[in-house]
Amino acid sequence: MNPPTTDRSFAGRAGLFRRVPRADQHTATRAHSGDEGSPAVDDGFTLTEVIVSIALFTVVSFAVMMALVTLVKLTGVTQNRVVASNLARQEVEKLRGQNSTLSLLDAAAFTIALKGTSYTVTPIMSPAATSTCTPGASRNVTVKVSWKDSSTRSVRYDTVLSC
Repeated sequence: MNPPTTDRSFAGRAGLFRRVPRADQHTATRAHSGDEGSPAVDDGFTLTEVIVSIALFTVVSFAVMMALVTLVKLTGVTQNRVVASNLARQEVEKLRGQNSTLSLLDAAAFTIALKGTSYTVTPIMSPAATSTCTPGASRNVTVKVSWKDSSTRSVRYDTVLSC
């Protein structure tokens, strides 16, 4: 009985090509197939290839997950910082509206809760808010807003108010 031929012809730009199996490939194919009449097909992946690809996918997925977790944390910190900056600016504007040579300023610290986070607003003035300011002088005002998330954080707003 003659072995089946596995010659294939391919038509390409350069002409007609023939693929002829080598003798060692033909015998190896018959040895693995179990049937001398049908060649074995070497499709699929080995166990090692699958394990390496799963390990590589796991490492890449873990790196992407860590990047996303860090991004979410930084977004929360930035959002709290923006809220604290706005609270400090509002407090300075309130003090600016109250400021005059004869009035005493309301410079008491207070706590406000926004979106589940408590912010402590503390205005500090020099000369003190309880003293009157002479005309032509100025007050140095520092408003500190602090809050606690994973650690205690704060924002500071400095300005000068003229009397």
